[in-house]
Amino acid sequence: MAEKDLYDEFETITNQLNDISKKVSLLKEELSDTLEKNEEIKLENQNLRKHLEKVGYEEKDFNGNTLSGSRLNLEKLYRKGFHVCQQYYGSHRDNDEECLFCMNVLYGTNWKKNKKVKKI
Repeated sequence: MAEKDLYDEFETITNQLNDISKKVSLLKEELSDTLEKNEEIKLENQNLRKHLEKVGYEEKDFNGNTLSGSRLNLEKLYRKGFHVCQQYYGSHRDNDEECLFCMNVLYGTNWKKNKKVKKI
């Protein structure tokens, strides 16, 4: 009986090794696919950056100052004719008039320094 138990044990270990080998092969394929996709994304990202450089994309406000991503989004909304201030957020600006509240939200108190104000 000892030989049969030994043979059964050997057979069990062999089956386990085969299962592990199959799992390793599958993981290797997944890793290979993931690395390939990663390289494709890197190349695409480089191409997009080059394209953005060609078209002159810069993350700057009206006055050439750098803005955070969230303020850039608000500035885009403002340029499309919508209020971004707390008082009128989301409402359409009539005739694209300038809103002091929106300008303060976008550029803080420094926006007045670079803006030429007409005196009446």
